[in-house]
Amino acid sequence: MVELAPRLAVLGATHPLTGGAAQFNAAMVAAMRRLGEADFVSWKRLYPPLLYRGQTSDPRSRPPRTVHADFVLDWLDPRSWRAALRRVADFGAEAIVLPWLHPVMAPPYRWILKHAPPEVARVVICHNVLPHEPLPAARMLTKGTLRHADLLVTHAPQQPGELAELGLSETPLLDAFHPRFVAADLAEQPSPEEVAAERRRLGEPDLLLLCYGAIRPYKGVDLALEALAHVRGSVRLVIAGKFWSGKGDLIRQAARLGDRVELRDGYVSNEETALLFNASDAALLTYRSASQSGVVALAFAHERPVLVTDVGGLRAAVRDGRDGLVVPSFSPARIADAIDRLARDHLRLREGVREGQERYSFEEYASLIGTAVRRL
Repeated sequence: MVELAPRLAVLGATHPLTGGAAQFNAAMVAAMRRLGEADFVSWKRLYPPLLYRGQTSDPRSRPPRTVHADFVLDWLDPRSWRAALRRVADFGAEAIVLPWLHPVMAPPYRWILKHAPPEVARVVICHNVLPHEPLPAARMLTKGTLRHADLLVTHAPQQPGELAELGLSETPLLDAFHPRFVAADLAEQPSPEEVAAERRRLGEPDLLLLCYGAIRPYKGVDLALEALAHVRGSVRLVIAGKFWSGKGDLIRQAARLGDRVELRDGYVSNEETALLFNASDAALLTYRSASQSGVVALAFAHERPVLVTDVGGLRAAVRDGRDGLVVPSFSPARIADAIDRLARDHLRLREGVREGQERYSFEEYASLIGTAVRRL
């Protein structure tokens, strides 16, 4: 007898809220619905105004295929938190699933987890345990929220240790992975003619690299630029994303490399993202710190290998020499050597990316969560 998947309620962001979390939640819910029944409760306002710059709502972010969600939650309105839990109870959910990315979510999440019906399992997906940049009271807010979970889902090998340091080692853990997107679910894919035109616009380099996503200090874009200065040959780098800080320094650093670098500061639509990845030969993630990265999943969705530094969960996400390259230090010279290797091997590495897509699917991920909930 086949055991039915548990009824799940996901409380998380989706379109028209932008960013990797919204894409992740939509893909996860779609997979859960293919396996069983899942309700999706999203946010009318995800963060407090003026406090967090990552909140964006843009109709251009609409993917080709969306999943239905009801927009109930408001960070500033506790009445909406109660309404969400009433909906969970009415749906008959066996578990609620909440994605944890930043301590700014502590007030609503702590309340929701603390007041969830006792018969409903409380599952928290730890995209990040602690934020990348220092934040006052981050450890206290994180521990005070996650201690109310019945199951913590991790994506990277260092995360159980981070949770243990917060005193959460007694909470059951599901050691999972960051699943891989399907490119066609994220955006209308560009035609071969559009991809060829983009490469011509960028000078038809032998190797086109992409740094993608919000430009923040921990992402080490300066390391990528310094490494590029050591690379010979026809190699070009596109840096696309909204700058958070240090823009002036990066502009001056890029200017020294002339037309080998293109900076695109600002929101990147789904369609532009698809064009950037399809036109590139590989993604460059020279991070100084990381738990895991949705950019790796995006690159793999578009069948592009990645070059990553050996930090956080990036090594676990990349099969070194098979679907990407792992640089064991922050040395620009070592990164430059890896870029030279990419120039020779990126087509072979792309084949390795294709081989790994099914193994790390959202269906497999949703099945792991459903099985873990049943065991609870």
